[in-house]
Amino acid sequence: MADPRADNIRRTRALTLVSLAPMYLLAMLAWADPWREMALMALVAYAAISLTFAGAIHWGRVLGQFNNSNQFPTQLFGVLAAFIGWAGLLLPREMGIPMLCAGLTFVWGTEQMLFSDDLPSWYRKLRNQLTGGAVLAMLIGWAAVMMPMF
Repeated sequence: MADPRADNIRRTRALTLVSLAPMYLLAMLAWADPWREMALMALVAYAAISLTFAGAIHWGRVLGQFNNSNQFPTQLFGVLAAFIGWAGLLLPREMGIPMLCAGLTFVWGTEQMLFSDDLPSWYRKLRNQLTGGAVLAMLIGWAAVMMPMF
């Protein structure tokens, strides 16, 4: 008989890793002149949404413990991720893309340092892969932005 927990983890892992595909597609399209502007706009928007989602995970995590203790720091952390994503949308791409990379890395690092004991090991491993993959895709897109300057 199949283990429902293992099946859920496997599906979550697959969906999460598939979510990187648009980032890589857009990062590659950013290197093609006819697609550059649209691809970069979409890449920045997708990264900002991903960053907001990463912060929102922590809101969901504390809702079940809402009456147990002060959850304000965790909630603030979740909102901060959304603010960083929003700022990345507003900045010129030369600065917005690195800001989004830093935001994704900030959320990942904070999870590793402050929330590691509260998060399952499979999730931490998945976040390592997701953050590394997302930041790499963003840097490929950023290189397409910066290359014409040289």
